[in-house]
Amino acid sequence: MRHSTGKPTTAEQARFDTMKERGECMACLLFGCQPDYPQHVEIHHLLSGGRRRGHRYSIALCTWHHRAVVPFAFGLQEARDTLGPSLAEGSKPFRARFGTDDELLAMQDGRIGWTGLEAA
Repeated sequence: MRHSTGKPTTAEQARFDTMKERGECMACLLFGCQPDYPQHVEIHHLLSGGRRRGHRYSIALCTWHHRAVVPFAFGLQEARDTLGPSLAEGSKPFRARFGTDDELLAMQDGRIGWTGLEAA
């Protein structure tokens, strides 16, 4: 799949790999539902004016928080109650609960030890 952000640089791909390896959903961490083990996470690219800001501006989210994929053994409302809002169901409730894109990005960068100098 081709995107406006193009192919990630080596440093950006290493950042993605680190986020996936750690398996920490930023929303789960803030909601207090992050499991004690790495989970499957997806890379969510942050937007500005409806366009991707670039690969450097990305966070890890689980499938619920990213695309509203209801976890096994949950109903839709139970997932909302247990895990909090999903970004796919609306950015306003998601951001009201978990913070702005820049706050989530700063949290992600801190979790993986990314300073931004890596891309230089």
